[in-house]
Amino acid sequence: MPKRSLALSAVLALAALAAAGPALADPPAPPAVTGAISVSSSSLTVELDPAFPRVLRYVAGGAVMGGSVAPVTQVTLNGRPYAVTSALGGNDGRTARYTLTFADLPGVELDASIGVEDLVTTFRIDAVRDIEAFRVATIDIPGHDLVSVGSDQQGAATAFTKLDSNRTRTADRFAQVTSATPAEQAPVGATYAIVNTGALAASIESNSTYDKPSGQSGADGARFWHQARKLPDGTTRVGVWSGQWTYRGEGAPFTSELPWAKVVITPDANGDGLVDWQDGAIAFRGIGVKALGADQTKDRVVTHIPFNFASQATHPFLRTLDDVKRISLATDGLGQFVLLKGYQSEGHDSAHPDYGGNYNTRAGGLKDLNRLLRAGKDWGATFGVHVNATEAYGEAKTFDEKLVDKNARGWDWLNQSYYIDQRHDLASGNLAKRFALLREETDRNLAMLYLDVYYTHGWIADQTLAELREQGWQVSSEWATKLERSSLWSHWATDESYGGVTDKGLNSQIIRFIRNQEKDVWNPDPILGNARIEEFEGWTGENDWHAFYRNIWEHNLPAKFMQQQPIMKWAPGEIRLAGGVRGTTTGGRRELFVGGRKVLDGATYLLPWQGRYYHYNPAGGATTWDVAESRLRVHKLTDQGRVEAGEVTAVNGKVTLNAEAGVPYVLFPGEPAKRDRPQWGEGSGIVDPGFNADDLRKWESTGQVSVDRSATGQRVALLAAGSPASIEQNLKELVPGRSYTASAWIEVEPGRSRRTVLEIDGPKGLREQVAFDRSTAMNLVAADEKHGTYFQRVKLSFTATKSHATIRLRAGEGDGAVRADDFRLVEIEPTGAVEGFELVDQGWGPFIKGDAGGSTDPRTHLINKHAPYTQKGWNGKAVDDVLDGEWSLKAHEERKGLVYRTAPFTQRFEPGHAYEVSFDYQAALPGTYAWVSGYDKNGQSVEIRQSPLEQKTITTRFTERLVAGCGDMWVGLRSLQPERDGADLILDNFSVKDLGASAGQPACASLTVQPSAEVFEPGIANDLTTTFTNLEDVAATDVRVAVTVPQGWKLEGESVSPSVAPGQRLATTWKVTPPIDAAYRSYPIAAKLTYTAGGVAKTLEGSASVRTMPPPPSTDVYAGDIDWIFASNGWGPVERDQSNGEQGQGDGRPITIGGRSFAKGLGTHAPATVRYFLGGRCTALSAWVGVDDVQTSRGSVQFTVKADSRTVAQSPVLRAADAAHQLKADLTGARHVELVVGDGGDGNGNDHADWGEARLSCH
Repeated sequence: MPKRSLALSAVLALAALAAAGPALADPPAPPAVTGAISVSSSSLTVELDPAFPRVLRYVAGGAVMGGSVAPVTQVTLNGRPYAVTSALGGNDGRTARYTLTFADLPGVELDASIGVEDLVTTFRIDAVRDIEAFRVATIDIPGHDLVSVGSDQQGAATAFTKLDSNRTRTADRFAQVTSATPAEQAPVGATYAIVNTGALAASIESNSTYDKPSGQSGADGARFWHQARKLPDGTTRVGVWSGQWTYRGEGAPFTSELPWAKVVITPDANGDGLVDWQDGAIAFRGIGVKALGADQTKDRVVTHIPFNFASQATHPFLRTLDDVKRISLATDGLGQFVLLKGYQSEGHDSAHPDYGGNYNTRAGGLKDLNRLLRAGKDWGATFGVHVNATEAYGEAKTFDEKLVDKNARGWDWLNQSYYIDQRHDLASGNLAKRFALLREETDRNLAMLYLDVYYTHGWIADQTLAELREQGWQVSSEWATKLERSSLWSHWATDESYGGVTDKGLNSQIIRFIRNQEKDVWNPDPILGNARIEEFEGWTGENDWHAFYRNIWEHNLPAKFMQQQPIMKWAPGEIRLAGGVRGTTTGGRRELFVGGRKVLDGATYLLPWQGRYYHYNPAGGATTWDVAESRLRVHKLTDQGRVEAGEVTAVNGKVTLNAEAGVPYVLFPGEPAKRDRPQWGEGSGIVDPGFNADDLRKWESTGQVSVDRSATGQRVALLAAGSPASIEQNLKELVPGRSYTASAWIEVEPGRSRRTVLEIDGPKGLREQVAFDRSTAMNLVAADEKHGTYFQRVKLSFTATKSHATIRLRAGEGDGAVRADDFRLVEIEPTGAVEGFELVDQGWGPFIKGDAGGSTDPRTHLINKHAPYTQKGWNGKAVDDVLDGEWSLKAHEERKGLVYRTAPFTQRFEPGHAYEVSFDYQAALPGTYAWVSGYDKNGQSVEIRQSPLEQKTITTRFTERLVAGCGDMWVGLRSLQPERDGADLILDNFSVKDLGASAGQPACASLTVQPSAEVFEPGIANDLTTTFTNLEDVAATDVRVAVTVPQGWKLEGESVSPSVAPGQRLATTWKVTPPIDAAYRSYPIAAKLTYTAGGVAKTLEGSASVRTMPPPPSTDVYAGDIDWIFASNGWGPVERDQSNGEQGQGDGRPITIGGRSFAKGLGTHAPATVRYFLGGRCTALSAWVGVDDVQTSRGSVQFTVKADSRTVAQSPVLRAADAAHQLKADLTGARHVELVVGDGGDGNGNDHADWGEARLSCH
């Protein structure tokens, strides 16, 4: 309902209320104040104390709402109470003005006022005058009741709430105020506050903010204070006043908005014949702080997240523009909110906080970003970007030691981040300057900032929001409870796969009643529903267009329909909105109505929407609906736009629609406006590069070529198996003399071979091509919609000779289909013979992601030099992030497995040729990475050599010689261990030199060397297995494997076989015994294979690295003071003498369980295992265990101690509220002990588990 209409209805209600005066309870007498004054509007009279700016009572239509019942004698400034004297400076009948002075603070004065407009009363501090010796920072007026209700008033009640995202409960607190209401010994905080009597309701709003919130004032929990008090006459009165105002944040050279608080009084605002908190909630909308962009939320039906990460640029900006157009066509122009994660630097979580001036060039840079923003507006899309004002990365251009606390480590995935000193960043003006640069450089259709991992509340958060509002930014956040006044959208609230039930949307009915139409921060409601996000553009690996599209119709459009009007009445089983809209639920079945017409029945609907109707029936079939129109044109929706599906004529005001199951339709009462043509590939230099037109009209083709659709809904070009086939397009916008890369994502049908060529033909002899026969490397980049397939990006470089050339993909004769998608043209200088990573258009140069971590987000990316912060020596860094020039390739704490590798289309090795492969590298830790060479053959990848890359903290040149053959040769990097803190490998200046034909032949075989454990125990025999696999086409004869161990070690075993058939293996288990006094470090073990195949002698080498166990403890010792032999943890690393933190080592907090702190111990996160070698020397372990206090209400864990795999002690399931539990275990004679943490049976979310004072008794 518009504000003006609400005000008019309130005036009419007040007039009726005044006429009915005798029927109401007698209003309470005003407090005894000599010479009370008043201010008034035509609707409201407010009685004031002339001795201090406080409200005594409100009178509206003959009804009374209470104010302050006790004089205010002190004002708290900068946290200290001061006696105050107030002088009335004037009263013009609408505003009374006062001056406040302080005897103990000469020269410090506050000008205050109370004014009335319509039904709103505003208290303000109009001016602050202070002195150099005492600068006013914070202002509190305890007990300054701006509104109150008492037990002597009929129907007196209160409604208070806080910010809470736990779905299993509500933060709302509703109470009647009666003589039995107990007095409260101390004020209680609230984020929203509404009071009412049987005649009037009142809501309060304030720009309260705490400079340093804590306790109740944390999490915006005390914007208002309320307290029930017993008065001398025996009545109970509940008063509400504003929380602290911060006028000058600590360290700030500027002041913030002057303090104010508003109270709105209303009678029955929704016309239901009674007054309660809901009337106050309706009135609150007229005074509440409203987020910028709140009026647009109801029309943002489709939210999606194009994801760029780790230099991969899987969603170039102009590719995203095509996706925006596709969605618009598929929804007939429903509004989109597009959140770009990875718009800057190398993508998501890179180079924060470079908001501007450092754009993702591999995705198209600022030019393409702005084109996306401008063109996307025409297709109903507004855009946001993912930014971080909490953490910073050393590669950021804006990073320095004033920005961050270099000892406070944050998120650590591609690189270690550090927590920003938010107060300094804000107060210095640097934060605002960085955002202003982004605002200056980008189109205004970049409307939203998504503030990731923003934990802060209070003045820092609110002043940050004020700066962003001044620049015109809308705001969204990760969590529903953060940045609440400004945030329009919360990721955790709308993504059902995020978090658990204890951290989702706001659980308050009060807040949702007020703001349902303004925000998407809610939990599912049986009537209102909630907007949700399902992805298809790679975020969290999601790639299913069908799931994304279904979510629009099943969840989002009904939820957005219920946001078109504000809520007016919320009763059990029924919610009424303005405009005659209402929803009901009976037996779990939802029904929605407009006037008397049903528009939604269960999951099927015919929803009116901005001049048209949307129809959706998940089961399909015929349904009948009431409509006002006599005839409607029916169109089926596809991602090519509307498809005419006939007309329906109303009979007695009803139409019957026959729908396909799960297919959306749009209906118009007349001829719909024509849609613009999408111009697929706009600005990219290639027309319809992703085959979104569903045909080949913009391509020339030969042979059997068509557009195919994958199981997940992506369109690709299909060159069918059989005869030769090709597609090509003339490029018309080239600049002669400039260099380009042309690329496409291509897959030869897995398991098949077919000559496939990507080429450029042009005038003056221009002809460049790259050819390959097989797709043998799976796409394992989760941000790519094609992950899990064998599509890989194939590219070539060329220099234009004229303004035109032809890009062509051709496939020779063969029994495997070839598929292609997302052709791309990028202007960039060629790399040259040595890959220095200075000129990479997309991805990692010649390398593609391997199987480390599976199909996931990698921990490897191209990193930009920002000395000294990216280089060795800064803050303890062991290696340089950039070895030469401005860029290098960094593998950061990678998971075990193949990190990256070449492919025949990125680096070709001709069979029978010898090659010298070389590169520069630095490795931070020993035994963590190896350079591997291998080949693909018969559907499998075979590693034939593994060369450990030793710890090198200065740039070192690695060189190896290899002979190609046996299959499709490749080289790459392997991580030998699971994620290890600090395990970084930096590579640069990669070179492959063809040495010509080789006289020797490669060994077509594999040899693996596998220790039974990463750690060998000295003095006993440990198992080591060598496995030879014959991948020759003939039998291998005279097979022999020899193992070499360090000097002084004992080796037992033999591996000999006269013959091993093709495809067969020779596996041998060896016994390896380190000497009892072997030093505690890593040791190499080498193996050499010799055999004969086809009369040719061949050799192959393999190696492994093992670490000996640390010496067993010989005296009592804390577990955190000795080395373990194995550790795994559910989140980040195991911490010593700290609680579990984030992903970096040493980023935890002091161990605290149930309020008890422990200086020593281990910080873990379920599921976790920490294993120690005891050697039979220890007798007992003791520890105090429990959920760390960083989790105030969530988390459940169980602790187990195992001695030589036997359970010797176990705790009960412990939760966040539990005290520390003492655990004791008998370890007598045990050689090993394991400290194990389980998740308590309900998943491991929030399971921060501490082993306080974990101590071993040993001898």
